Amino acid sequence: MELTPPTYLLQAEALERRVPKNHQRMQDIKSKIRILRSGYNGEKTLKYYLEQIPEHKYHIFYGLRLPTGNTFFQIDALLLSPKIILIIDAKNHSGTLQFEKNQLIQEFAGNREVYENPVAQVNRHKISLRNLMEKYKIPFIPIENLVTVCKPSTEIVITPGYKEAEQKVIKAYDLLNRIDELEESYSEKKINQKTITKVKNLLLSQHAPQKVDILNLFQMTIIELITGVQCPRCLHIPMYYKRAKWICPECLLFSKDAFINGINDYFLLIKPSFCNPEIREFLHIPSSRTTTAQLPTLNLPYKGTKRGRVYYQPELFPLSTINVSQNKTNTIKNKNRGNMDEKIIVHP
Repeated sequence: MELTPPTYLLQAEALERRVPKNHQRMQDIKSKIRILRSGYNGEKTLKYYLEQIPEHKYHIFYGLRLPTGNTFFQIDALLLSPKIILIIDAKNHSGTLQFEKNQLIQEFAGNREVYENPVAQVNRHKISLRNLMEKYKIPFIPIENLVTVCKPSTEIVITPGYKEAEQKVIKAYDLLNRIDELEESYSEKKINQKTITKVKNLLLSQHAPQKVDILNLFQMTIIELITGVQCPRCLHIPMYYKRAKWICPECLLFSKDAFINGINDYFLLIKPSFCNPEIREFLHIPSSRTTTAQLPTLNLPYKGTKRGRVYYQPELFPLSTINVSQNKTNTIKNKNRGNMDEKIIVHP
């Protein structure tokens, strides 16, 4: 399972693009983006080191969000082998981090912040993962966990006598050494390849990516959004459509596919489906016919025909110009599949 930007981060960035710079919630939006971007950067640091492990040793999953009771828990990285499961939590804080049994204290640039102790957090994730595996009758396999501080310049201070934190809190550059130590501790295989496959399928089937109602979160409405196609060069909104091209009135850029990012923003900010009039209004497309001509190039899943057709957010998201160009051939091949009005069509 590959590391991808969290949907929540993509939503916050889309909202920043779509509200005026002087909007009263802009600073809150920027603050949330900084927090989410920092967390994602920490996960990318984690991935940099984990990619140095030989592929045959572990199956690695990034950003799993799994159910526990009526809620979910999220794991930055999970390593699965026949001998052990390892849960890794990435912390990308700056300054000084003081680990105490009941809290984590960060001191940076004259500020002091108190957080939940991440050691307690990964211990809770271990319990939740164990319960999930027992629920689906997975044979016992040892589960270990680590807290990885990703910035080399961050100072780690552990309260004297807090032995668990001394064992579990490490710097990212020491991660591979710590994994080697755990491998030596667990030399016996606990599960076979068949069970490994069962665990992989369980984790992937239970994974539920987070998507929030971003407008509601920031107490905003659709009418506060800036609509239209954004220029990919100067970021001006809106571009205008003329003779099969999008044209920026500010920098005069011509583009045939600038509208694709607008489709992404619609899915991220409003809802995971649209009909022709909805996307036409959001992107300022001049006519229904033009919209109808543009949408097939995206190869989106859809339901219905003609005016009643509804398009849905694809599994491969966000959309990119590369994916769209690769799918054009498939779109042509699927033109004559016939009337499939009663089910959602997903092109291969």
